[in-house]
Amino acid sequence: MTAHSKPDDSPLVASAQAFNEALKRFAALSDGLRKGKLDSQRNLERAAESLKEVAACEEELQVHAQALTTALAGARDAQQAQAEAVRVRALEIQARGEELTRLMRGFEAIGKDAAGLNASAQQLAARKRTPDEMVKDGELLAGLDELQERMTAVLDAGETLAADARAADFDDLSRKVDALRQQIQSARNKIGLLKEALVRAAPPVRAS
Repeated sequence: MTAHSKPDDSPLVASAQAFNEALKRFAALSDGLRKGKLDSQRNLERAAESLKEVAACEEELQVHAQALTTALAGARDAQQAQAEAVRVRALEIQARGEELTRLMRGFEAIGKDAAGLNASAQQLAARKRTPDEMVKDGELLAGLDELQERMTAVLDAGETLAADARAADFDDLSRKVDALRQQIQSARNKIGLLKEALVRAAPPVRAS
């Protein structure tokens, strides 16, 4: 394709151009007929021929006018169809945006819960104890139990949220939720191991 070539014209453009060309010919023929002399037999014969040409051009002009009307109707129908497609797409975009907003609120809530879990874990870690003192610290074991339960609840909520995100085709959000769940799961496992170690190290209860 050269720099000056053009793509195929649309039916509307082609019809409009054809109508315009026919209109120009009609105007030129009409003007020539109006200005032609009628002072001889030859000129009268020419005028009669010109009259036929004007009549034929007028018929051609009517044909092009009809074609232009049809093309206009087609263009209007196409525009209305496109407008409807845009309206439907706009509703889809709105619905998707609302769904993502809902899921993001859930993700933010899990993030806040994870931050709270981290703060609780740091508080437990700040209890300076020797290994023997840790074994005898009933509050520490209770705190670890509570922390594990909270982690389990957050993990369950995250699992549901990740599944909802995947079902809605928001795979990037689903991956973020899974990554956060893995971090919480890792911390939960470490707490479980610590609890097991404390239980094993605890002195046996003597029968009375």
